[in-house]
Amino acid sequence: MKLCVKNMKQVVEDKDLAKWLVSFEPRDNEGFIWTQHKNINIISGGVANDGHSGASFALCLRQVKQELKDDKK
Repeated sequence: MKLCVKNMKQVVEDKDLAKWLVSFEPRDNEGFIWTQHKNINIISGGVANDGHSGASFALCLRQVKQELKDDKK
């Protein structure tokens, strides 16, 4: 999982999506698994080779978001 988090964080940073991700909250009925936001699709495409399920993608994205928040401190 550490490698997946590292890869996803790199995609987020490379696509200049870090600021967006830190402030983005999906709708309560969607979460990160079901949201159709274009930036989520960009991130998903960037980590397509990591073999995520919907759940592992969402968990990984939550971890990346938290790390980005912590980096700002």
